[in-house]
Amino acid sequence: MTTNLCSCVLHTRPGYGTRVRGTVTAIPGVEVHAGADVDKLIVTIEDTADTQAADVFAELSGVPDVINTILIYHYGGDDLDDGFDHTRTSAPDGQG
Repeated sequence: MTTNLCSCVLHTRPGYGTRVRGTVTAIPGVEVHAGADVDKLIVTIEDTADTQAADVFAELSGVPDVINTILIYHYGGDDLDDGFDHTRTSAPDGQG
């Protein structure tokens, strides 16, 4: 299964950060981490069973009082349950 995770910054109209935070946290897959007090929300978006992160990202720019939505990071790939040791810090032969 492919997983998508996005982080973004939502700029809101001055004084509307807290209101926008309430609106966007009601959207499945969205989490607001900080910034409502300065009208620049730091947000992560994950795929859900019903929605793709990219679709939700596009939806966020249409939320009332949002001025701009900026994509900061996107991870898209297979789930990490692939049997590979992702914690290994060197090459198997010890050369890296």
